[in-house]
Amino acid sequence: MTSAVPFSRPAHPAPVPGDAERAPRELMTLPGAHRDVRRWRLVEIRQGGRWRPGLLTVWRRPPGSAVWVVHVRWADDATADGIDAWGWFLFDEHRIRPLPEPDNPAPAHEPYYGTWRDAVAVPRELAGPPTATPDESCWRLAWLRTGGGWRSALVTARRRPGPGLPWIAYARWGEDKDAAWVIADDIVVRPLPRTEHTAAVTPPAAGAARDETAHP
Repeated sequence: MTSAVPFSRPAHPAPVPGDAERAPRELMTLPGAHRDVRRWRLVEIRQGGRWRPGLLTVWRRPPGSAVWVVHVRWADDATADGIDAWGWFLFDEHRIRPLPEPDNPAPAHEPYYGTWRDAVAVPRELAGPPTATPDESCWRLAWLRTGGGWRSALVTARRRPGPGLPWIAYARWGEDKDAAWVIADDIVVRPLPRTEHTAAVTPPAAGAARDETAHP
């Protein structure tokens, strides 16, 4: 718990009516302990007069506040080219909404035969270090099948370990411990569709425990 928190870049585009509202500095720096609930969830956020996909990673209740503030990232700092890549926002279910998990049935062909299987993890000794070279780096929001369900994930690298071997992707779906190299099978590691719509996001219940894989 701390009152020292990062803020969005000081220079960002002027808001458009209907955009998600950025959390004011005065709210984020209130004295006292705040409460964080870390849950990764793919969402849409209203920015610049349009919906853009993003990754919600933190719900925060400032000390003494009745509102939730959320941290949403929609781009990589390294490639944002001077444009905001993330921000803290006042939660509003009409301006920040979850993207639905994939609901199609498992493929009938092998290796699924009508039953979902998790993405195949690659041994570290085969995959190599998680740090990507410039030509391997990427930043893709994706749905990842692991732990028997779909997880909101971020793919930060793709590489081919050797000739004749399948492509692999480095994916994170929570804190740093929730990360792995997996076979880049686009059935269970799928980039986020550009056009998805959904109902409301629900803030965490009072007393909710830290859970990186659960959905709000």
